[in-house]
Amino acid sequence: MKFIIDPKTGRPSVTLSAFVVGFVVCTAKLLLSGIKTDIITFEQFSGVDYSAALAALGAIYVMRKRDSIKKDKDGSNA
Repeated sequence: MKFIIDPKTGRPSVTLSAFVVGFVVCTAKLLLSGIKTDIITFEQFSGVDYSAALAALGAIYVMRKRDSIKKDKDGSNA
């Protein structure tokens, strides 16, 4: 599986990839919210739901970056 390359480290980043995919999925869900077709019905997805999902994704990404920076300063991630 290929992941997006982190521009700061130059290595593949699982959390950056998850954040980008989550952002795209949440945005698509917000755009398609409430649309009803013969085959599928998209449930309501409000701006509050959107912001809660992005806040959760952002928190995971930020916490990962903080831990990674701390490990690099300690030298334990060599």
